[in-house]
Amino acid sequence: MAVEVKNVVEIFVDQYLDKTLDSIPGVCRCEQCVADIKAITLNSMKPKYVSTSRGEVLSKLKAFDQGNQVELLCIVKKAADMVMTNPHHEVVKKKGNVL
Repeated sequence: MAVEVKNVVEIFVDQYLDKTLDSIPGVCRCEQCVADIKAITLNSMKPKYVSTSRGEVLSKLKAFDQGNQVELLCIVKKAADMVMTNPHHEVVKKKGNVL
């Protein structure tokens, strides 16, 4: 079985980013804004690297997940506010929605 080095925090963010963004009204979901929010979020969280097999990564992720959902929500909200204030794409309004 292959051993890989993984950042459990990045896996956690990937798993919950869409769900967390759903709880933030008016957030732009274009590819650029979501990537910016993810980058800011990951830079705001302490990485947790593990060197282990895939099955062990999943069990460590589950343990990490239980204590960090609230922290992730707060950090994603701050990151989304930063991106919405200064987006890296051209803001286009269409029927009241930001694209």
